Amino acid sequence: MVNFSRVLLVVFFVFLIIPAIQVASAHSPLNSESEAIGKYEVQIATDPEIPAANQPFKLQFRVLNYEASTFLNSFNTAQTEVDHFRMGARIYYNGELVDTILPQLHQGGEWSTNYVFHESGNHVVEVDLYDAGTNGETITYTFNVTALNIFGPLFVYVISAGGFGCFALLIWILITKKRTKSKP
Repeated sequence: MVNFSRVLLVVFFVFLIIPAIQVASAHSPLNSESEAIGKYEVQIATDPEIPAANQPFKLQFRVLNYEASTFLNSFNTAQTEVDHFRMGARIYYNGELVDTILPQLHQGGEWSTNYVFHESGNHVVEVDLYDAGTNGETITYTFNVTALNIFGPLFVYVISAGGFGCFALLIWILITKKRTKSKP
């Protein structure tokens, strides 16, 4: 026979400990996106995962090259970082241009810069990869990056409390259902 008080105690401690885990990353970050156009893929990410308005964060870019050596190998493309690239960006908020990052030549396949969003909400980042098209034209990649007001760990605790409340309600329903069935 299962001792429900022990099960509830274990579940209570699990829900109590889960919000304390801050480093676990079982999913891709919220503000991490990639887009492939032609033979290049541009990836964008933010550190921290959800930047706060008026707080500096790191905006990270990565450029990958899809190499397909033959037609038979075209379905098995290998992603490799490019050796160098020239990139610039434009940042929009509510359809208005708020900032530009001037084109720069970067060595290697990754580049990051510190940035600050002054408004919370969705920002559109248009990334221009220069000399990447078939005739040396510019390819533009479009990404959505969200900035929120920081609630601290309060949001995690509220979600955990809601999950715990739901679980407790289900356990209460099961226990009362058993009691009503067992009474003659």
